[in-house]
Amino acid sequence: MGLGMICTGLLMGCSGQTAEPKPLTIEDIEALNPKQIWSINHAGDLYFSHLGYESVVLENGNIVFADRQLPAIVVFSDNGEYVKHVRSGRGPGEIQDAYFFTKDSTGNVYTYDQNNDKILTYNKEFDHVSDIIPKEYESNGILKVFPMEENEYLLQMSSSEYLWDESKQRQINLVQFNSENNTLGEVLALNAQPYALLKIDGNVMGASKVPYAPGNIISYDFRNSSLFTYDTGSDLIAEINADFDTLNSIPLNLPTEEISTTELDSMEASYDMEEQWKAIKEALPEVKAPADKMIYNEGNFWLKSNIDAKTEMWLVVNEEGNVRNVVHLPKESMLTHIDDDHLGVRLNDVTFALFTNPVSETE
Repeated sequence: MGLGMICTGLLMGCSGQTAEPKPLTIEDIEALNPKQIWSINHAGDLYFSHLGYESVVLENGNIVFADRQLPAIVVFSDNGEYVKHVRSGRGPGEIQDAYFFTKDSTGNVYTYDQNNDKILTYNKEFDHVSDIIPKEYESNGILKVFPMEENEYLLQMSSSEYLWDESKQRQINLVQFNSENNTLGEVLALNAQPYALLKIDGNVMGASKVPYAPGNIISYDFRNSSLFTYDTGSDLIAEINADFDTLNSIPLNLPTEEISTTELDSMEASYDMEEQWKAIKEALPEVKAPADKMIYNEGNFWLKSNIDAKTEMWLVVNEEGNVRNVVHLPKESMLTHIDDDHLGVRLNDVTFALFTNPVSETE
């Protein structure tokens, strides 16, 4: 049975009509405010320049994150003490542009280096284990690596065909990969948050992500070696395995809102070229997608809300689809990992911080 068929069936009642849940508002949700534990802007003599977008906690409690511009991957203890770093280079274990991380059930950590075109594996102490150079897949670039079974992975790829072929839509491709024989298998294509093309004299000069537009966001469950994918234009999270079978579907009822005039004015002012803003404005949705990032941790989905506020709001949703809390983080920050005791937060380009996990404190 296909993914769409399973998801649709869950939403239909006996009469064949889709149930319409009561709209949820932020005011209906219990708010939690984590406290900052520490922050850092350098690792030894390495002063951060452009931090990556994810971090990961090792089995020994150490924290790993990257700086894309140095470039380097750094390791800190949970009390903020510098431990070591992976240096820049093109040799085994060295990196040029690695900034997303996945940890499996054994504690191994995986990342993909875009400039070196290789998958790197590190053990639970973050010592280098292996480099794998995967076979190329059409006009796709790898973003993330998800270990599934022995020597089997799913590669999250982003297609760039839409830049030169207007009949194509921007999409995420999940591609099966066998590292033992370096072969690619089946592909699952998912809608991605669209980009608006900047055209000058009929020529494509660039593209910009359309704010608040729907697309798929993905998170990994290392316990089951499965993926959660949420098309933010729908109201379902689907769990899939390495064969793209649907294991579970979770209905959602998340708060959302229309784009305000103030937000439109602010967006217009942020674009340097009139043609660029015109392309973006034409593609904007009337109602915002409810979320634009998802992290799964220990039975909870953390979803970054698109509702305009003075903070960055993360909705904590359990595996039944019930919204438990809204967690407030500093404006313009980015949640990079979730651990039982703390949250990793990218405060800005050069500052990484650790905050308490208020959800764990209430359990």
